[in-house]
Amino acid sequence: MPIGVIGLGRVGRMHARNLAQDPGVDEVVLLGRDPGRLGPALDDVRAAIALDAPASLAGAHAPAGEAADVRIGDGLDSELPALDGIVIATNTASHPELTLRAARAGVPTLVEKPLTLDLERLESLADELDRFGTPVMVAFHRRYDPAHQELRRRVRAGDAGTVRAVHGIDHDRLPLSPDYIPHSGGIWRDLLIHDFDSIPWVTGRRVTRVWATGAVLDAPVHAEHDDVDTASATLVLDSGAIADVTGLRRNGAGQDVRLEVFGSLDSFGAGLDAHTPITSTEPGGTAPEAPHEQFIERFERAFRAEIAAFVRVANGELDANLTPPRAGLDAIRIAQAAAESCRTGRPVDVTTTTQ
Repeated sequence: MPIGVIGLGRVGRMHARNLAQDPGVDEVVLLGRDPGRLGPALDDVRAAIALDAPASLAGAHAPAGEAADVRIGDGLDSELPALDGIVIATNTASHPELTLRAARAGVPTLVEKPLTLDLERLESLADELDRFGTPVMVAFHRRYDPAHQELRRRVRAGDAGTVRAVHGIDHDRLPLSPDYIPHSGGIWRDLLIHDFDSIPWVTGRRVTRVWATGAVLDAPVHAEHDDVDTASATLVLDSGAIADVTGLRRNGAGQDVRLEVFGSLDSFGAGLDAHTPITSTEPGGTAPEAPHEQFIERFERAFRAEIAAFVRVANGELDANLTPPRAGLDAIRIAQAAAESCRTGRPVDVTTTTQ
């Protein structure tokens, strides 16, 4: 089963590694417009999937056994018809064109989020993709994270009772590359969009209002692009419950991503373990054992589960798609409202659906 990967930055190379290590894949084809990046990408992926590769390259949860073949493709035009699936990890601006191209060719697609930053374009794009009937998954990877799935199950089963408050933390350990910042879409659409997707998905509640604020406290380059590196948003859910989320572009303690739900009967949280990068100041409190350095480590299980689901969808073994193109609509609506609220200093009403 040959699967292509186009876009070979940090995320694209990770997807290529995970695909090569998935038992359902027998060939990974690396694609890109810059020939100068293909060779180094091939070397990196092959090093990561070697039988003697250290866990730092292969991943802490890499499956045992030999990996699939990995090669450089001859170009998208010649390779696409022969592929059983394609992963798109290019810059966001190219996502619509490449996704439509794959859908027209009948090639199942996993495209990195967001499919597009423009809400109206996303709505029309989702309609267009529906007409093709080709499976398309958008990479909201937290929906594939075992802890977030269990949190959703418990909350929706009523184990927490009436949900009163939700607390999200989204703090990156490593700062963004200055080259990425102008094209990132900003902290609301690039980083916190994951929380804006997760909170309604976990709670089953609609978001009705957003207050947001932010500041540049770490890297002045963010201000040059009307962005912030420190952000906070309060979301009002249709039940009256309150969800608050903070986002940091650089957190010295380590990669910290959590989602906590507080109810009338009990409280549950995803992201609380020995890696959680916070030190207790209580008597006898300890420092975390080994904080994650980056999101690829923090969500390795989720990324692998996402790839496994995509392989099954592409192979016709799985009909359910946790992240179809329309899955991003509400997250984009909330992100746009947060950006407007941050800019104006006023709350912004938002209309979302129940997930």
